[in-house]
Amino acid sequence: MLSTTLAALALFSDSSEVANSPFIVPVAGCIMILGIVVAGVWSKTRTREIQSTERLAAIAKGVPVPPTVEELAIMHGKPSADATRRRGNIRLAGTILVIGAVGLVAFFLVLASILQERDVLSGAAVGLIPLGIGIALLIDARTQTREIEEAIAKGPIAPHTAISPYPTDRSL
Repeated sequence: MLSTTLAALALFSDSSEVANSPFIVPVAGCIMILGIVVAGVWSKTRTREIQSTERLAAIAKGVPVPPTVEELAIMHGKPSADATRRRGNIRLAGTILVIGAVGLVAFFLVLASILQERDVLSGAAVGLIPLGIGIALLIDARTQTREIEEAIAKGPIAPHTAISPYPTDRSL
């Protein structure tokens, strides 16, 4: 990636300016991050395409297709690993935002007391935005946890009443 960036910069400027440009590192970093994201999306899409092709080939041969992880989770009334991981990530993000907001507000309060300026207190209001978002994420994580606990307490769903993306009526 860096060589591509350097080559592109070399086409549009003098070669001595390219090596001394302060923009090489940020541009290369942005291109690298973009490349990683694109590669990740492509990899996930390709994996799902292969899984779909394998399932279709099994259906065409008449082999019974095993249910996916999500279908098993729905049938047993338990959250899938993705849902549990997502809930943990939401809780982590909410905690980080709340702690960061409290730190930001504390910083501006201490700065205002040191400088003896009331105008600096307007900076503390900036901390209210991540504080609100963090609290909302923590409430959302708690709500999801409560809903999942209620679903587990009700017991597993009978297989014939489970939600399935496939039609159950074979007469069509």
